[in-house]
Amino acid sequence: MSAIKEKILMTQPILYQKFSQVFRDKKMSHAYIIQGSDVKEEKDFALFLCQGLFCESLDNNGIPCGKCRSCLRIEQDEHADIAKIKPDGQTIKVDQIRQIKSFFTSSGVESRRKVLLVLESEKMTVQSANSLLKFIEEPDGEVYIFFLTNNAMSLLPTIQSRCQLILLKQLAKDHLKQEILTLNQPLAHVDLLVELTNSIQEAIELANDEWFNSTRDLLAKWLDYFEKNDARAFLFVQQYLIKQAQDKMQQRQLLDMLVAMMKIKMRKQINTQFSNSIDYVRMIMNATQAKQKLASNVSFQNTCEQLALRIMTSH
Repeated sequence: MSAIKEKILMTQPILYQKFSQVFRDKKMSHAYIIQGSDVKEEKDFALFLCQGLFCESLDNNGIPCGKCRSCLRIEQDEHADIAKIKPDGQTIKVDQIRQIKSFFTSSGVESRRKVLLVLESEKMTVQSANSLLKFIEEPDGEVYIFFLTNNAMSLLPTIQSRCQLILLKQLAKDHLKQEILTLNQPLAHVDLLVELTNSIQEAIELANDEWFNSTRDLLAKWLDYFEKNDARAFLFVQQYLIKQAQDKMQQRQLLDMLVAMMKIKMRKQINTQFSNSIDYVRMIMNATQAKQKLASNVSFQNTCEQLALRIMTSH
């Protein structure tokens, strides 16, 4: 089985079966919005759809063979009749759509079909989105457009109304964990990454982010003070944390990481059936309330100092 087929079967089994029937019955729509939480995940599913369209040896159940010339070229991201557009900087610009016009109007190289993948399509400008409308409304021959996005509602209503929506199921944590382990991250760090995100791409970025890693180490020390009911937990805020998180985004992320680390500690305690005096449930409740205070514009320093006092006085 090809890598793409295997991945879709594992991560999207219901959609795998549904679209196998669509391939078998030759009932593919000309335009789809594929919404997921990860750019690579969205692209893999789009390539699976492409294999269903171009495969030279679909089996009786509509499953692409994964071995023919077309399937292999799609797997290698080299099929001549599949074009891709992605943001140029922060947006997908109308000039990029104009440049792709010749792709739509020319004859297929390897077949009669043409497929356009619009990656991160939520970043299309209004002009670029509108310029694609006529290709959706009046497809010239066998033309297919797949809009890949993390937020289908951000696309123009005129695009949404002309496309079928595919909602990708979020990756199961066990599968995501196995994917992240290929990054050679220490197991404890993998647990944190899985707790914080369902996106392999975001996990990779976090794993390689210097601020994230240094913050994780600081929070591990802060948690250690909490567990020992050490008064240094209060001083730790001014000495280290306010210097570490200097803007709202970093401050929110720091507290998100703290809650995630507490949840991991709590589950470890439950799974090992080890009972001690540390009440992680109460700690998580206090940390969650701290996140709400920060969102209500309480200063970061006051939020963290109050959190430290609450946790230490609740022991």
